[in-house]
Amino acid sequence: MPLTALHATAGALDLTAPGVGAIPWEQIHRARPRAPLTCRECGHGLHAKVSPLGARFFAHDAGAPACSLTGETMSHRMLKMELATAIRSAGWHAELEAPGTGWRADVLATSPDGQKRMAWEAQLASTTAQDLTKRTATMAVEGVDVCWVSDKNTPWMGQVPSIQVQSPGESEHATNSGLAVIAGPAVFDPLWCERARRCDRANAPYGRPPGPCAGHGHWTGLGDPMDLHCFVQHVLGGAVKAVRSSTALHLGFDRHNAGPYVWTTHPHWAAEQKQLQAQAARDAWVADRGPHWDAIPSQRALHEAAKAALLARQAALRPLAVEFVATQAGGPVGVRDPDPDWAMGTPLYVHDLAQAVISPVASRINDEIKQRLASVTVIVASTKERNRLARVCAAEQRFEEFEVETAKPLKPPSGVTLQRALDHLYPRY
Repeated sequence: MPLTALHATAGALDLTAPGVGAIPWEQIHRARPRAPLTCRECGHGLHAKVSPLGARFFAHDAGAPACSLTGETMSHRMLKMELATAIRSAGWHAELEAPGTGWRADVLATSPDGQKRMAWEAQLASTTAQDLTKRTATMAVEGVDVCWVSDKNTPWMGQVPSIQVQSPGESEHATNSGLAVIAGPAVFDPLWCERARRCDRANAPYGRPPGPCAGHGHWTGLGDPMDLHCFVQHVLGGAVKAVRSSTALHLGFDRHNAGPYVWTTHPHWAAEQKQLQAQAARDAWVADRGPHWDAIPSQRALHEAAKAALLARQAALRPLAVEFVATQAGGPVGVRDPDPDWAMGTPLYVHDLAQAVISPVASRINDEIKQRLASVTVIVASTKERNRLARVCAAEQRFEEFEVETAKPLKPPSGVTLQRALDHLYPRY
């Protein structure tokens, strides 16, 4: 149901603006004669209404054609109103349900000088990243940036410039003033080797010099939520912008893979650019040493064998691990892909809470991962694997061992163990 209407003589009326417009509410709600109102989207007649909770809105008259504004939920309308309020608090003009050429913005923000426009879209219904990408490009043709806003962790989050918000009743993340932004903004956490000319973390072939450090930084989400009004003010003021990241995103344990778009400030964008330049310099350094510098056939085969052995062991353990977790946690078990945050082990979740991890790689376990693993059960295939992991895990780490059969790995070259191959394949960050 729309929050705006077109009056035959007074023009556009907006229920979220201070005052409805040039006409008082009493002259359009249950007025006689009836106020001449039409929908800005479909042109059909509208009439003013009040919900049982006292919210004002416009409703289509009987016999209305199909209109995108007809099926809006109360949550959708409330989010549009909150976005409009935040935009006006930032000193910009907010127009609801603003039409464009081939698009319509839920809330269109226009700068005080009229030179800049930005659409804020309350996207609560199911859609796809492809559809939102197309709609974003359509608005970009007219110089209109866009931010897609949802209250769910959707598959398209980050695939387009977007944020996730929560209300006070849903989470302690929400602020006193209303909605809180809990996903979308990010910072770049730079990480460089102490000896810049010798990268201690490079995935270099055995016996080869590691070369210059290309940087090991990544994007991370904000530690604390941000008030929606504050976020809107920073975006409209130009301090925060949407950028397409080119390096790893470690944005927490989201249900969906994080997309490349993040909202950040210029210093964090510049930090990523510095790392990308360093990576280009390292690529050039490797290229100068010839095409075979990082492609030793025997080592490459060993790496593939090590990876295949790890994946085979995890696959063999998976059904037993799922049965074990289901019994212990009493709920449906979700199995995810091997994850660097779990030392390349396969995590198992129940109701979005991690319960166990199958066969993590010992060399990938740092202090942060050690602490994370301490809260779950580590599933292993042998006493040897358990002992190897116990040396790097916390003293109180819980283990569960199952006997499974897996294909024997390729025999490594003399002096090179399979575990060393795994260490090379998955170097510690």
